[in-house]
Amino acid sequence: MYKKEVYQLFNLLRLKLVQCFIFFVFFINTANAQEMEFVNFGKKITLERSGSEDTRVYRFADSEQLVELSNKIIIKIKVGMGRDVANALKQKINVDQLATFGPFAEHEFMVVSLKGESALSLTYALEVAVALKGVIYVQPDLLQVKSNLEIKKKKTEHPLTKILSEASAAKSLPYRLFRIEKWQEQLQQTTQGEGIKIVVIDDGFDLKHDAFSKTNILLTYDIERRVKDVQPQSRLDNHGTKVLGVIFARANEFLPDEVAGLATDAGLIAIRQTKSWTSHTLESLHIAKLAQADVINMSWQTQLLLEPIKDAIDGLAQTGRGGKGALVVIAAGNSGNMIKENSTEASIESAVVVGALDTGGMPARFSNFGKSVSAWMPGYSAKVTAKNNAYSGFGGTSYAAAYGTGIIALLLAAEPELTVNKVEQKLAQISGVVLNNIIN
Repeated sequence: MYKKEVYQLFNLLRLKLVQCFIFFVFFINTANAQEMEFVNFGKKITLERSGSEDTRVYRFADSEQLVELSNKIIIKIKVGMGRDVANALKQKINVDQLATFGPFAEHEFMVVSLKGESALSLTYALEVAVALKGVIYVQPDLLQVKSNLEIKKKKTEHPLTKILSEASAAKSLPYRLFRIEKWQEQLQQTTQGEGIKIVVIDDGFDLKHDAFSKTNILLTYDIERRVKDVQPQSRLDNHGTKVLGVIFARANEFLPDEVAGLATDAGLIAIRQTKSWTSHTLESLHIAKLAQADVINMSWQTQLLLEPIKDAIDGLAQTGRGGKGALVVIAAGNSGNMIKENSTEASIESAVVVGALDTGGMPARFSNFGKSVSAWMPGYSAKVTAKNNAYSGFGGTSYAAAYGTGIIALLLAAEPELTVNKVEQKLAQISGVVLNNIIN
């Protein structure tokens, strides 16, 4: 009888220990669900639950910037490893859908949708994927705040203006606007951009606008709604139409010749993307690649540059246009700050990053600046197309980037053999401010 009681007590104790272990594992997993980690440019990024009722909202651990998570992960893989990685993933995690974007140079990106939206399953999927052969890195699919770079007034003196005023580089700046205008006129005597494919990735485009009635529209696609209709869908959908006007709008009774589009005969590929999901931006760049784009305009930026976006843009700049490189044009931003390495899309050195000049030919007070800035273009307000067949003022580095996009289209139409590096050299000669010896 004594042995039986001891045996029962032992079994009860063992059961309690198992229960405690299960509780401990559950507690640890639950705690881990409050945080998520991934690597970006070799640095560990920690996301913490924001306290919001929405369980998908997190914040960067070292700031108050919020991001939203989906049930997707982004995997960078070596070209040719897609099938092996996909098969291995399906054996270990619950895969719902899988799409591959690229290749961008020697790599491509696999966007994997998971069954369910549990933070624990997302964390587990990241851990599984990063250990697979052929995988270079893995990140969660993030939605960040996306800025369309409308002008933000700043009262403080622009730091670059002060630096340049003490440097010899400032002497030629007042003449840059004149030189840019003359260069534009010379190019337009030869071409209006015919044969060049321009991709504009932005919010809604009012393609029913009278000024676009003769535009050569090659392709339209709304990344979020999965339809060809890219017309504005809300009152906030107004940036893309303005950007488009700087490049494509034809002069009419309401739009004088001097503010008409720069490359009106180029072909347009309009991609409507109002949200900055990593997966959406990769898909937009993938479409640009498939369309064999010559120039890609992205007049916006996010809070934090994510490595997949830089890698995709680097790949386009390396292999686009039959190896001569696609020109990805990005606005420098309107905060009046120096652009730090790997900070936003404007820090991508393979892109053509455009800063804004004021009416005096100096870097505008609001324009960001730094070594990644490839060119300086007019950024003061001008009359452009607006949605609902209207016209309005537009300025800032978004305007400057759109202007730069038009100039590049003209240049490529006139000299199609130019590489990315040669285009940037020509832009620097006409509009640039050489910063390498000015800014430490």
